[in-house]
Amino acid sequence: MEVVERLILLLSIFFTSTIVIFSSLGEHRLDVYLSLFILEYFITLSLHSPLKRRVSLYFKIISIALFLIFSLIVAARVIEILYGVWIWRLIGF
Repeated sequence: MEVVERLILLLSIFFTSTIVIFSSLGEHRLDVYLSLFILEYFITLSLHSPLKRRVSLYFKIISIALFLIFSLIVAARVIEILYGVWIWRLIGF
């Protein structure tokens, strides 16, 4: 099994187990799931590097997008804690 195939297989196992565990605990917030998926992605990717140059480029693009999403989630949580405003409701989500 190649490194990329093993990476994708492990990510799917981690994502599925995260969904099963947190849904059984009654978690319903989407930002919690997304944050954990992104953290699992970065941890799994760091354990499977170095990758081939072309594959690494694709994963870097995905990593940048996921880091921006994670930063938005964290910023929204900080705003909610500091100011008591749920930013997602202001945006319309």
